[in-house]
Amino acid sequence: MGHKFGKGDLLVASGALFDPNFHRTVVLLCEHQEEGSYGLILNRPLEISGPTLREIPFAAEHAFRGGPVQPGVMQVLHPYGASAGECVEVVPGVWIGGDFELLQEGFRTRLLDPARCRFFLGYSGWASGQLGDEMKADSWLVVKATEDLVFHTPAETLWVAAVRALSRDEPIYTNFPTEPSWN
Repeated sequence: MGHKFGKGDLLVASGALFDPNFHRTVVLLCEHQEEGSYGLILNRPLEISGPTLREIPFAAEHAFRGGPVQPGVMQVLHPYGASAGECVEVVPGVWIGGDFELLQEGFRTRLLDPARCRFFLGYSGWASGQLGDEMKADSWLVVKATEDLVFHTPAETLWVAAVRALSRDEPIYTNFPTEPSWN
């Protein structure tokens, strides 16, 4: 199995990955360099409340746990490109970052729709060589990300949808039970 992967790929947790932080997750790889990699878990919805909700009410129904690293740091994926200020295109139609104040103003004035965005608290990170080692251990399947998978596939069906995007001939993964011990 080839282990080529990079920015803009989806890392789909395989049955060989036992870390509870990543069980049946789909991670959008936002950056991959020799020094390390980072991404955002796309299918772990997060309920926000209290001061965080008052601070960013527009994110209430679109918040996700991006990963176990720095859970107090928020990042946003959006389709707004340069109109959001300085941001980086991860895959066509999917941008990360930008001027958060500019985004907030767009949400407030309704020029931008927060429902088209995904807000993440925390991120997933790997030190140099760590993700490569996990690939060699078959911990991840690699699927090319698309705007549709990132923004339009419900979190609860994303893992199966991403595996099926890899290949419809992977029944061992698409039919892998949530709890293998139940078989």
